[in-house]
Amino acid sequence: MRHKGTKSFEFITRNGNVSLQGTYYHCRCSNSKSVNVLVSSGRKFSRIANELVVRHAASDSYHQASVYLRKDFNIRVSGETLRRHILAVSGHIRQNRNSCTEEFAWDEIVGKKLYGYADGVMTNIRKEGWKECKLLRYEDEDGNRISHRALLGPIQDFGILARREAMSIGASKSSELVFLMDGAQGFHNHIKKNLPLAIQVVDYWHVCQHIGECANHLHGQDTPQSHNWRSKYCRMLRHSGPTKLLGSLRIIKSRLKSRRKIESLSKLINFLTRRADRIEYPKLLKMGYRVDSGPIESSCKNVVQRRLKGPGMRWSRAGATAMLEVRCALHSDIWQKVINKSA
Repeated sequence: MRHKGTKSFEFITRNGNVSLQGTYYHCRCSNSKSVNVLVSSGRKFSRIANELVVRHAASDSYHQASVYLRKDFNIRVSGETLRRHILAVSGHIRQNRNSCTEEFAWDEIVGKKLYGYADGVMTNIRKEGWKECKLLRYEDEDGNRISHRALLGPIQDFGILARREAMSIGASKSSELVFLMDGAQGFHNHIKKNLPLAIQVVDYWHVCQHIGECANHLHGQDTPQSHNWRSKYCRMLRHSGPTKLLGSLRIIKSRLKSRRKIESLSKLINFLTRRADRIEYPKLLKMGYRVDSGPIESSCKNVVQRRLKGPGMRWSRAGATAMLEVRCALHSDIWQKVINKSA
């Protein structure tokens, strides 16, 4: 015995929503197939529409993306449908990117420097408060190839993620792997553990921020003396290196009488001493290395903050993780490959 009937299936294309009808059979032979299985292998979105929907949902709020899709393409999907679709697509993207196949390798980095960057961005997570999103950026020496990865989790997992992504893009083919970071000890330790051959450099402007904070404590907040003190010792660090700078700071410390000023200067000296091997800027610049982490600052704004830190935005941990995965792929050179696989 079998039953014959008709069933409709909504298929979403770039030209709008298409409602299809077809015949289905129910019988004991277990060979029955519904319309959504017969149409485009069961996909609800065409490949072009899938990329279109994901890009809109990853660029605007779900509600606004729903409005734009309906207005511009006659695609009718609710904000909740977009949220669920991002969750599903992000899982496929993560699986493809973690596979470490030769498909995502960069041939352009053979014999050239590969630069890695790491920084943290605070994100508001429901029931947890503000949590640090750790952002990773790889870039070839010429700035033609870029890869982003992000993690909303413990720092030890970030080190593993950095190693996995380095393997994926073929970092072993490069002449050198250079990591520029803000001097945070957690990033330093786990990059050193997972990528021991990487050359680490503390971003020059982050060190200047610490010198500026000390200057404010010594000479007052934003006074001319404070600005001059900061400029003098930042130039000394860049052109003469940490050894001369530390010697000058220790002489200044020996002449101070204020306990508060001595503590502030001691804090700066300890910070510089622990990172002395990573702030040899005269040698690094002479050898052609970058010492500024401007690219990761740009990535923090464009990849994370622009979508996840809108006014009043709060995210579930799963929702933020999914959006970060999609945003990182969208701002990387492998976007077309991973989105086609995720359709």
